[in-house]
Amino acid sequence: MVPNFHIARLTASFLHCNKGTQIRLDSFLQYKHNAFLLFFNSFTSTTSSGSESDGNLHKGDTFTVSYLVNSCGVSPTLAMKLSHRVNIKNPDGPNAVLDLFNNYGFSKTHFAKFVAKFPRVLNANAENILLPKFKFFRSIGVSNADMPRILIDNHIILARSLEKCLIPRYEVLRGIVRDNQEVVRALKSAPFGFTFANMVNDLVPNIEVLRQFGVPQASISLLMMHCGTAPYAKHPRFVEAFNTAKEIGFNPLKATFVVAIEMLIRSKEARESKFKVYERWGWNREIALRAFRKFPCFMKLSEEMFAKKMNFLVKDMGWSSEDIADYPQVLAYNFEKRIVPRFSVIKILKSRGLLENSFRFSSFICLNEENFLQKFVVNFQKDLPLLPGVYRDVINHLNVM
Repeated sequence: MVPNFHIARLTASFLHCNKGTQIRLDSFLQYKHNAFLLFFNSFTSTTSSGSESDGNLHKGDTFTVSYLVNSCGVSPTLAMKLSHRVNIKNPDGPNAVLDLFNNYGFSKTHFAKFVAKFPRVLNANAENILLPKFKFFRSIGVSNADMPRILIDNHIILARSLEKCLIPRYEVLRGIVRDNQEVVRALKSAPFGFTFANMVNDLVPNIEVLRQFGVPQASISLLMMHCGTAPYAKHPRFVEAFNTAKEIGFNPLKATFVVAIEMLIRSKEARESKFKVYERWGWNREIALRAFRKFPCFMKLSEEMFAKKMNFLVKDMGWSSEDIADYPQVLAYNFEKRIVPRFSVIKILKSRGLLENSFRFSSFICLNEENFLQKFVVNFQKDLPLLPGVYRDVINHLNVM
């Protein structure tokens, strides 16, 4: 449970952090540009001079373009566009920024992506403004491998106040999950949620609902680490998804409960669209809900990917649609690397009478590669000498398509 003194501190901090701007997580894409302009003023030590709105080039833009291309790795065309948003007078400050990012895991490609989104970072004070934030994230366990991913996905993190925003929000996450390792995984799962969600009015109450109904800590951690923005959803919407999951028949004591919530938080229109796709493959609502209860993750599949996998399994491989509904986990596996090659082998073995027709998905699709090869390829090599080559050819063909 998040301590009360943390919530009190957070309330004051968030009011300061969001003063004059109410940004909702589900409106992020619409407002991110305006939000960036607002917040960036607080962390840049110098700003571009002169008007940028008239489209005229600033003095020194030739150097700016050259620096963006040669030091930051952006293309000349993009550098010309970015030069209207940042003015580099000398390389000292930007070089310090570049060195700092390099020290915390950013390759030239990473930095080019970051600068392409927010070129004004080159005007930031590396030592006084950026370095303390990098040190903080390192102190809680963010590695050089994870740092680029988190910051490129949500650059606004570097625009927020460390003491008044980032640390209080970290303390909320730390009070919800079990350790800093899970905090980092939660950051990677939903970097937008870390800075844009209303933690006091949404995240904290959402987690309290789960705890009140006995949802285990392991499931709560799973929700935070793997379910994206679901735990940050507006509280009424989260409660609605929670109640629907119970009505459908999910057990709050099992991990599938929080995965179901992630699926059910999505709009009803999106869910109904998926059900229509399922119906086209012979799944009425009852069958679809049965599959959902068994393995709610299959609903993460796009309609196109679901249709692609079902088309192969039903039309090409001859399995019944209802068999798949009875074991929907099969739909979660990689199409090219596992589903196609393994089902192709099984079809060959069945066609030669080497396997029974009632063979179960779980007996071969979930095996690791070594065990599958031994059990279904090597063991039948005497009867079908070409089988290993066929299996390799299918995988190689799909990998180069």
